[in-house]
Amino acid sequence: MRARLDHATLPAMMRKAVAVLAFFGTFFIVWMLMLVMPLGGHVWIGSLVALAASVHVSRQVWNGTAEGSGSVAVMAGLGAVILGGLGFVVGFFGPMILAPEANQGPMLGLFITGPAGVVIGAIAGAVYAKRR
Repeated sequence: MRARLDHATLPAMMRKAVAVLAFFGTFFIVWMLMLVMPLGGHVWIGSLVALAASVHVSRQVWNGTAEGSGSVAVMAGLGAVILGGLGFVVGFFGPMILAPEANQGPMLGLFITGPAGVVIGAIAGAVYAKRR
C-alpha cells in the first residue's frame, strides 16, 4: 500500500531533508577546517568537533524550520546556512565533475559561491521573515 503525501507530512519531510543537508554540509566544512589545525597527532579531535558542530547546526535548522518560529534572526541564519552550504557544494564539487583538468576549480566554492550563498541566503531569509 502506498503512503499518500498530504500537506502535513510534506513540510516534515522537507524539514528532515534540510536538517540532514545542514548536518553533512557542516560536518564536511568543519572537518576540512580541522584538518589544517595542529592537533599533535590527535586527529580524532577534529572529527569530534565536526560532529558536535554539525549536530548543533542541524538541530538549529530543525528547530528553525518549525511552524511558528519565524524571527528575523532565525530565518536569516537558516537562509545563510542553506544557501551558503548549497553554494559551497555546487562551487566546490561542480568544477571537479564538469572540468576535472582545472586544478583551481574547488576554489570557486571556497571563495565565491559559498560566501555569496551565505550573504544572499541571509538577506533572503530576513526578507522572508519580514514578509511572513
